[in-house]
Amino acid sequence: MKLFSRITTTDRTPIFFGNDTFSSIDRLVYNMRPSDIFILVDPNTREHCLPHLIEKTRCLENARVIETGEGESSKTLANAEKLWNELIASGANRSSLMINLGGGVVSDLGGFVAAGYQRGISYINIPTSLVGQADASIGGKTAVNLGNIKNQVGFFYPARAVFIMPLFLKTLPEKHLRSGLAEIIKTALISDANLWRKILRNPVRRLLQKPVESRFWFDLIAGTVKYKNKVVVQDYRECKLRKVLNFGHTVGHALEAFSHIRPGNLLLHGEAVAAGMICASYLSHLKAGLAVEELDAIKTYLAKGFPVIPVEISSIPAVMQLMMHDKKEHKGELQFTLISKPGHPLMNVSCENREILEAIEFYNSLSGNNYPANQ
Repeated sequence: MKLFSRITTTDRTPIFFGNDTFSSIDRLVYNMRPSDIFILVDPNTREHCLPHLIEKTRCLENARVIETGEGESSKTLANAEKLWNELIASGANRSSLMINLGGGVVSDLGGFVAAGYQRGISYINIPTSLVGQADASIGGKTAVNLGNIKNQVGFFYPARAVFIMPLFLKTLPEKHLRSGLAEIIKTALISDANLWRKILRNPVRRLLQKPVESRFWFDLIAGTVKYKNKVVVQDYRECKLRKVLNFGHTVGHALEAFSHIRPGNLLLHGEAVAAGMICASYLSHLKAGLAVEELDAIKTYLAKGFPVIPVEISSIPAVMQLMMHDKKEHKGELQFTLISKPGHPLMNVSCENREILEAIEFYNSLSGNNYPANQ
């Protein structure tokens, strides 16, 4: 099936969507005329995605490949410094171009490195994970983690273009597809009640069995991208409306960061966001009037489709402390994006610690759902 479209997003970054966009990469790079080209990869994209990209694009035949580690642990200032030193050693200058070929970690880190090198060089994102295609590569946010705090240091620095090719999703293990699906579910819950109902009729396991090159996945990703871009156009620097995209992320980021501190149950980004959405839905019931029937539907769907890993009582203070370092904290209060019903978000809702603890207890109570065998 030939699927192609170009989605014009912000005034800064065009997005090309489809499996036949390689010629568009050639045209864009030819018109940019960079002095040299660097492709940032991780071990997985170097093996599974880079050969296909080089084969299909004439402009990248002589590009230099630089590699970072995989996973959230790679998003550090130390790793950024290592990549800056590699660029210096290779003679990169302000006319150089960086192409980030990978998931959300690669696009976050690569964009950060591009933004900082010689006060900014051009970069292009080619996301290869579902998290990257549906969320992380879009919108010009670049960041690295600082200590145990996620995305604490970064820039708003737009890519010259983003190329989303669903064919790269074939290289992903199921757990990474599942992780990316959480961002699609988030977008449905804050933007489109009809899309949420459509997802609700398809359990996570059934969704993951659909071919990634199918029209179903194409429509899910395209709809998510279009909504995010609509938000970014109106609020590029996340002063007001863009905060709507934080649904599930206040608790989710803290759980994700904490899982990297404690050995054992390491959470992928989407797994943590799914947990965060359950907590945010509970808070929505408390604070925003979300009907109990809607809360039950959301928590049941997510608890059956994603791992429920209880937050130990002894760990809760550390998780709460991580939340207080989050960018969504304001004057000592944690502010959440909640929903009054699917498709109707509310931003900057302050929640007391007592209410957040109740939400975590609510999440913990779902640990007997036997993920994911009951789907």
